[in-house]
Amino acid sequence: MCGILGLIDPGQAVVSELYRGGLALQHRGQDGAGLVVFDSRFHRLSGLGLLSELFRFKDPKNYPGSLGLVQLRYATAGEGSAEEVQPFVLSFPNGLALIHNGNLTNDASLRKLLEQRGYRRVNSLSDSETLLHVYADALTRQRALELSGLPRLPESAPENNEDLFEAARLTMMTCQGAFSVVMLIADRGLLAFRDPHGIRPLCMGRQGQKVAFASESVALDVIGLPLERDLLPGEAVFVDMQGNVHCRQLIPARPAHCVFEYIYLARPESVIDGHSVSAVRERLGQCLASRCTTANELQVVFDVPSSAEDAAISFAREVDLPYRKGIRKNPYSQRSFIAANQALRAGMVGTKFLFEKRVIDQQAVAVIDDSIVRGTTARRLVESLRQKGAWRVYFFSASPPVRHTCVYGIDMAVSSELAASTRNLEEMTHEIGVDHLQYQTLADLEDCLQGLPLCTACFSGNYPTAVDAEELEDIGRARAKVSAGAA
Repeated sequence: MCGILGLIDPGQAVVSELYRGGLALQHRGQDGAGLVVFDSRFHRLSGLGLLSELFRFKDPKNYPGSLGLVQLRYATAGEGSAEEVQPFVLSFPNGLALIHNGNLTNDASLRKLLEQRGYRRVNSLSDSETLLHVYADALTRQRALELSGLPRLPESAPENNEDLFEAARLTMMTCQGAFSVVMLIADRGLLAFRDPHGIRPLCMGRQGQKVAFASESVALDVIGLPLERDLLPGEAVFVDMQGNVHCRQLIPARPAHCVFEYIYLARPESVIDGHSVSAVRERLGQCLASRCTTANELQVVFDVPSSAEDAAISFAREVDLPYRKGIRKNPYSQRSFIAANQALRAGMVGTKFLFEKRVIDQQAVAVIDDSIVRGTTARRLVESLRQKGAWRVYFFSASPPVRHTCVYGIDMAVSSELAASTRNLEEMTHEIGVDHLQYQTLADLEDCLQGLPLCTACFSGNYPTAVDAEELEDIGRARAKVSAGAA
């Protein structure tokens, strides 16, 4: 769920707007941040931590160029080192820089293929670097045809950028999993493409010759660009150095958009694939309320801030109960779900939330959360509410039970960490220590996004791409290595 943003504004330096747009995506990744801009050469800055920390003592004048990329890292593979922070850069062919949101399920086999060819070696454990090499390999092979003097089709000539589109098509056909990508091609422009399922989001904003690609529309809002549209699954869009936009549908679309974007990952102000995130969350709360059998036992409704706020407000309205801010978020804390390991997550829960005893004491409280993944946050919240005098605690999850691993770039790749994977409703009620637990039904969840093809694999186990047992184990081991490295 990394945050990515690419921007081109012919004749203007883009570093300041990349920085501001990147800050709007900081919620998508807090492990590291990186930026690259291009004038006559690449100017790159990356490191561990937040984007604001990375730029604290940097002079924007040292990063000239009218096109660039920024990434907010959320590690789901590798060792969590600074070397794995994007953007990744290659000097040949052309000069390429890449940012990527998602996860390649066939990363291991791709690395073997590149090594067997004998001239490409992926230096880090990041699948994003693998993806860059796959694209570079495809583009290099086309250049080799040119140099050999063999005839090529006119539409494949570099002058009309079809070589870039063809390399993107070959990359889409070679890579499996989830990938929303923005690439900077030196002296030529920005190329963005999305996997055939469109699992991870990617949208485009444009005003005149100024064009941006972003994980979420909220980044476009910050830099003052109107949202034009989302890239289609299997589509590539290239923006040349004059700001002209060229679009190609390279692979037939088989959409399966990640439902967790709407539940937790995205900002409520964003619009993703035509759906307002906040509106979806309001409907999730309404659905929970419609199936609530304990409304007459409740006295007050709280949300687990802040991704459950919209659901909690609509839930309270539907059951005619007061909504109060009994649980408040410490504004200086990070998101505990995306902390690098379980120990960090448990420690952060104790400092992330603050509790107002005045509205908790002697109350039967309904707590609305976006989801229950590991159970760490829910359990600690319930303990804190009881310490503040809550009489009874009723817990409502805006999503169904998370029972299956995610292989597409969300930190749910280790099945043993998923609390509901081996527990039924009664056992989960006991596990988090509540008087009553209610989950969203999968049918209601899908109805809240009616008309949008969804990936619900973490709930249903139905993966939109072919994933075998060996790949699941590889992805789980990769995530476990990240957690161990950060411990």
